[in-house]
Amino acid sequence: MKKHLYIVVLFFLMSCDSKVNYQAPEDLIPRKQMIELLYDMHLALGTSKVENIHLEKDRNYMSLVLEKHNIDSVRFASSNLYYISKAQEYEEIFEEVERRLDEIKSVYAKEIDSLIKEGRSAEAAYELLDSLKNIQQVNY
Repeated sequence: MKKHLYIVVLFFLMSCDSKVNYQAPEDLIPRKQMIELLYDMHLALGTSKVENIHLEKDRNYMSLVLEKHNIDSVRFASSNLYYISKAQEYEEIFEEVERRLDEIKSVYAKEIDSLIKEGRSAEAAYELLDSLKNIQQVNY
């Protein structure tokens, strides 16, 4: 469902030939940092339905992402608006974010596949993988 939404948004952005040229805000988030920020935002959105260590679900982690990057919501909004006005550049930013997300997905998919090949059920493989992730987070 999310993928379809991204595709629709991208087609909409590509079809728009904006005559409005937004000027870059003084505190524009640099392109590389914007990619990192959007990447972390997508990860945060993906984890909002997963229970955290406090057994909470449906938690909004966006404030933590902005805090991690030392960016306030106004700066993000103005930078995002500027990049949206540059549809081609915004599309390239999202392509990079999607490429990074696909890399993570493929790494974990391989791990789950190898666990299933060892004879574990898919559910047991996911549980083991989750416990391994928790151990990695504690060690770092």
